[in-house]
Amino acid sequence: MNASGTVRLLMAYAHARRHDRLRDRQRLESIQQRWLTRLQQFLVLRSPFYSRYAGVSWVDWPVLSKAPWMENFDTINTVGAHLADVSAIAHVAERTRDFSKRWGPFTIGLSTGTSGSRGLFLASPAECVTWAGTLLGKLLRGGLLARERIALVLRAGATLYDTVGSLRLRFRFFDQSQPWGALVRDLAVFGPTLLVAPPSALRLLADSTSQLRPRRVISVAEVLEPLDRIRIERRFEVPVEQIYQATEGLLGVSCEAGTVHLNEPYILVEPEWQDRERTRFVPIVTDLWRRTQPVVRYRLNDVLQVARKPCPCGRASLALAAIEGRTDDILWLAQAGSPAAQTQSEERVPVFPDVLARAVVSALPDVEDYQVEELSLGAWRVGLSPMPTPAARESLHNACAAIATRSGAIPPTLDVRELLRNPGTGKRRRIQGARSRACVS
Repeated sequence: MNASGTVRLLMAYAHARRHDRLRDRQRLESIQQRWLTRLQQFLVLRSPFYSRYAGVSWVDWPVLSKAPWMENFDTINTVGAHLADVSAIAHVAERTRDFSKRWGPFTIGLSTGTSGSRGLFLASPAECVTWAGTLLGKLLRGGLLARERIALVLRAGATLYDTVGSLRLRFRFFDQSQPWGALVRDLAVFGPTLLVAPPSALRLLADSTSQLRPRRVISVAEVLEPLDRIRIERRFEVPVEQIYQATEGLLGVSCEAGTVHLNEPYILVEPEWQDRERTRFVPIVTDLWRRTQPVVRYRLNDVLQVARKPCPCGRASLALAAIEGRTDDILWLAQAGSPAAQTQSEERVPVFPDVLARAVVSALPDVEDYQVEELSLGAWRVGLSPMPTPAARESLHNACAAIATRSGAIPPTLDVRELLRNPGTGKRRRIQGARSRACVS
């Protein structure tokens, strides 16, 4: 990174530290609105897709999900990029594992596509540096002068991450596609003080090596479920923190109290509430700083649970109780008193992934791994490793029935069988709704 890049990174770092300390919600929202106005002014001039919305009220700008966002890639981006060209470079990088390939000066990233379609992002050098500085500002509690060895264990690398490897930090990407034994040995030699990986990889590391002694462990890319959290924290003897990051940007980071806060004011989140009590929502996200490939009113298919009490850290940014997983991973039960075959939404009751995950772990304290698949309304296939005793299986049935009773639903029927071990090389989907199973099949 050249001198101007270093200056930009330091400025982004300082900017993030300052905004991370915001305690006044009204001031935070004022900053968001100011940045939003600037973004709108830029997009109507530079993005062919958004040029038609000049003078249009924000609430009338379109809400996009991944498929239309990618379909309109050529007109949404502001630098004249074509999806066919950029995608070809990204797929070559995936195949060769050489992630230094760019489209001109722009960094390319590709998501795993476990929800049925792959997402692609394009970022300018300035955006990469700003992202890096923002992440460091939120992540490094000891400041930039601390000598940290940061290990990222991920499915794919990108030069976006290489920006962080500067100053007094030692930074290394470990490719999950390499032989697992070699990866574990390389990690042990590197001796990370800060270990960043998906929970499935952290769980395997916890089970396969006693040599790692990180001071901090951070979960990324997958939903951190209670079972994995317990096992990982027991092995590494530190709390597991989280980075909520997606193709669409840096969405949230754990604070020192262990609570995930949304990355406000850098992103604007419009909640699409999933329950009458307004405890869970699907986020409609606008990244207020991205310009190359703007993320504007982008509907994620994650379900976020709002923290019931203010976080003791005092930050004004929204605190989350849990990142529960995709809307596709919500399971459904027939409402009690209605025909079991009824599929109208008003006759169905949702079972959120986090609720079910906690019930499984509570009912089966000795379970090492599990998977729940929705076969049809109220019919679930449950894979368990190891297979539980008859008494434990009855406890699981009772726990699932209790969820249904509390929700006013008909209890599910369970097909319990042995689960084959997950190799840990891809995103783990422990709870799969019927829709998500169709997407990935």
